[in-house]
Amino acid sequence: MISIITYDSPHRKTQDLIFALRLRGYSDIHLAVLPWIERANFQPLYKHRPGKPFLLSTEALCERSGLTFHRVAAQELDIFYTNHSCEHILIGGAGLLPTELAVNHQVINGHPGYLPQVKGLDALKWAILEDLPIGVTTHFISGEADGGLLIAREKVEIQADDTFHSLAYRVYETEINMLADAIAIIDAGQAPLTNLDDPSILPHRRMPHAKELEMMQHFNAKIAALKPLDE
Repeated sequence: MISIITYDSPHRKTQDLIFALRLRGYSDIHLAVLPWIERANFQPLYKHRPGKPFLLSTEALCERSGLTFHRVAAQELDIFYTNHSCEHILIGGAGLLPTELAVNHQVINGHPGYLPQVKGLDALKWAILEDLPIGVTTHFISGEADGGLLIAREKVEIQADDTFHSLAYRVYETEINMLADAIAIIDAGQAPLTNLDDPSILPHRRMPHAKELEMMQHFNAKIAALKPLDE
């Protein structure tokens, strides 16, 4: 069984991940559904995640997709997975998870940043602003933010005809596909499992608007440098 940790609310990444897993032939999928917690509604100047999900309840999503689900609190996940055997546990959507979950279970995360260089929130934006590698990492989580053991890592290069949003969507597509592909990599024993924990690299916070404007200037400069001189 594959288990996906997700929110008790329509969630685009979870929906796309389920679709990607089904296309790869996985059918025994279970959702561990966490209570939805309202957070401060920060509005970025430049959105880098895809649009709205299909507005399906947890019950409707599972019924129409042939899935099972349990509602469980985050602090109960460790006990839940101790009592419910799962071959693979994926994070579809979750906030901070308890450390004992990472210690006692192998939980797979897809991070839209090239670890360990780009940790935390708004990874794509910070990578552009700070000239860091743009990419996606799948890894087993640890007690350290965006740490743990490496499963796979892939760079996403800026192309001359990119817009910020086309680049952002390509990073998102890569994230979904790598998360779905992580299962086959692990089962084949091909994950390098190198340690990504590096306390010297601090995770980024949400990018403020002033930094977003600066980031976009950096992005436009990168695109200009890629275009032929005769354009």
